[in-house]
Amino acid sequence: METLKLLFFIPLFGAAAMLLIPNLGKELLKRIALGLSLIPLALLVIKNNSLLGSTIQTDWLPSLDIQFHLSVNGVSLLFLFLTALIVPISLFVVESEKLKSPKFFYSLVLLLETFLIGFFTAQDLALFTIFWEAMLLPIYFIIGMWGFEKCREAAINFLIYMLAGSAFLIAAVLALYIGAGTFNIAELSRVAETLPQAKWIFLVFVLAFAVKSPLFPFHSWLPNAYTRSSTSGTILLSAILSKAGIFGIATIVIPFFPNLIQEWSSVLLTMAIAGVIYGGWAACTQKDFKRLMAYSSFSHVNFVLAGLFVWQGGASSGALLQAFNHGVTIAGIFLVVHWLEQRIGSTQITSRRGLAKFMPQLCWLTLVFVLSSVALPGTNSFVGEILVFFDVFQAHPWLTPVLGLTVLLSAIYSFRFMQKVYFEEPSLHQPEWVDIKTKEWALAAPLILLIFWVGIYPAPFLNLTETEKNKTVFAEL
Repeated sequence: METLKLLFFIPLFGAAAMLLIPNLGKELLKRIALGLSLIPLALLVIKNNSLLGSTIQTDWLPSLDIQFHLSVNGVSLLFLFLTALIVPISLFVVESEKLKSPKFFYSLVLLLETFLIGFFTAQDLALFTIFWEAMLLPIYFIIGMWGFEKCREAAINFLIYMLAGSAFLIAAVLALYIGAGTFNIAELSRVAETLPQAKWIFLVFVLAFAVKSPLFPFHSWLPNAYTRSSTSGTILLSAILSKAGIFGIATIVIPFFPNLIQEWSSVLLTMAIAGVIYGGWAACTQKDFKRLMAYSSFSHVNFVLAGLFVWQGGASSGALLQAFNHGVTIAGIFLVVHWLEQRIGSTQITSRRGLAKFMPQLCWLTLVFVLSSVALPGTNSFVGEILVFFDVFQAHPWLTPVLGLTVLLSAIYSFRFMQKVYFEEPSLHQPEWVDIKTKEWALAAPLILLIFWVGIYPAPFLNLTETEKNKTVFAEL
């Protein structure tokens, strides 16, 4: 329990401290924020599986039966580790000398980390909803204040979509509370589907989580938010924030409404597969490689959702693992895209060619993440995708080849990007085309390690997503 308290309160106090400390210079402020963000990662690495079952539970608003109740199960531990890994990476890439209002920026990132930790461990539905809503403000300001051209329009568009989803979530939560008289997630999972209005509550929950994931066709906020945000914002959005909707479906919708999710499985699966194909096709047509990766991320998120919507008696272990894999891989992809943009001064695919001749290390590092994205055997995505394909084949054999188009489309746009940028006739060399060095490799190393660890030995990660294990943990609380 003490570790869970530290995990939650250290980034929260760190966010406050960043606002209160004096101006010590932009680089020193960055190092302080980075150090604070590394503490949760260190705690998770040291404690690891011993955190399973850790609980904080105290009355918060007794008159409404709302408790401050946090607990760690296998799925939440997986997403906690992803959060603790990605937040320091997002801070590391910040160009501190160009950053305006650095204290406010670092405070927002640490505050977002706090809300994410609370969200992934909340066992009270009201608390879950509060953390869901609270996540919107930090990322809204991160997009709108530190993004690129037209970032404010992208931030407002993002906020409008998220507030719409939030309105649906609040409505569903209140309907559940009125019907069941409790916010306790464990109790609600036993009674939610027996309520007279269960079908409508189920559909409202699905819509709320679909917007943030996003599920096709609720995705129009995504391309601009990803491409006009700063690199830090893009990494946070694509690697962690998109997992909030997936986590909500896996831990709220499926346990609360197992029969309804089975009844609506075909419809939701069709929407997800449409998103996979549309996202892949859109990525193939892009001339801007940052926008290409945004659509690629959208396609892969819908692939994860397809795995969740295939009814197998509970949330699919393969889909949950693939959600984690996507967070790792897409963070790496946006890292190398950021370094490439820094050097060539453009995100146009055809602006510079043959860069492997001048930046071979960046080329091969990019290729590692691209191969993970296309699910090469031996990489993390291969394991997750095979498990999802297996689940889809068992339930809907005829849909498996359609979903398999994601592999073909992913290979087309990914290798087209590699061919155009790195392997065609080289452009005239420019002085700023300096290859990456030890610092960049050190930052990418944890992501590369996870890509091959999960790809070669996925058992420890799959064990965290096993439904029966999670049920056992909850039964002991």
